[in-house]
Amino acid sequence: MWSMTAPTTNTCTARAWNKRLLAALLPPLALAACSQDTASYTIADDKQHAIVLIRNQAWFWEDTVALTIAPAWLPDCQGSLTVEDVPKGEPIALYRAPDEYAEPIFILKAGARHFAVSTATCRVQEFKAAPAALGTALGAFRDPGEGFRFVAEQTTAAGS
Repeated sequence: MWSMTAPTTNTCTARAWNKRLLAALLPPLALAACSQDTASYTIADDKQHAIVLIRNQAWFWEDTVALTIAPAWLPDCQGSLTVEDVPKGEPIALYRAPDEYAEPIFILKAGARHFAVSTATCRVQEFKAAPAALGTALGAFRDPGEGFRFVAEQTTAAGS
């Protein structure tokens, strides 16, 4: 005949194993749920003068990221702005803005949005409307299969 304690002992043992299994599976699942990567554009071969982008994806199934735009000219300044819902797969283009602006800026185009990035004051501000002229294309932040990085604009020599 069955003992009244047998099911309790087996249930407790099963629960203990379930807890151990769950504890072993949760960390890899949590790590698989999100990702973070960075890329930078170094200005004038000075590692202390750069525009750094940090992409954060909260869940692997999302097709957007939170993008932190961080201009820095160390030790004088460092700032940042986080932008939500940036399309993950699209390149983020970088331009040197035309000289008509009050201070030298870069323009970052992320999807349909445009941002003024100043490394002189380390500020980032979203344009209310797309600028009429973006300026000189410098390249784009993208993930070409080797990880998220800045890929410079290809220039061709005259006559080639």
